[in-house]
Amino acid sequence: MKSLARRKRKRFYVLDEKNRPVEVFDFSEWSRWMSENEQIFRRTLLKESGVIVTTRFRGVSETGAGEALLFVTRIAGKQAQDNESYGAPTLDEAMEQHERIVQKILRMLTGR
Repeated sequence: MKSLARRKRKRFYVLDEKNRPVEVFDFSEWSRWMSENEQIFRRTLLKESGVIVTTRFRGVSETGAGEALLFVTRIAGKQAQDNESYGAPTLDEAMEQHERIVQKILRMLTGR
């Protein structure tokens, strides 16, 4: 009988010199890299609304199969229900996602 749920294991990544994820198999190497490098790529504060949009490198994937979403764009608002997170597999996709989210929030704030 096959298990219905695939066992998830953590996979660890660092970024190369072009900010592309590279899997590492040594936890201490990953931990050292994470402590010595900046993981936040963009932070946008929308003062009028109190919303902050942050895009950062997670460096950890807990997915079974499929593409690892190693970058996360997080929306943090004044209210807990305003908080959301969106994953992306590459920095380019994450930055595009960040910009789309900021523009959407700005349109909502201005009514356009």
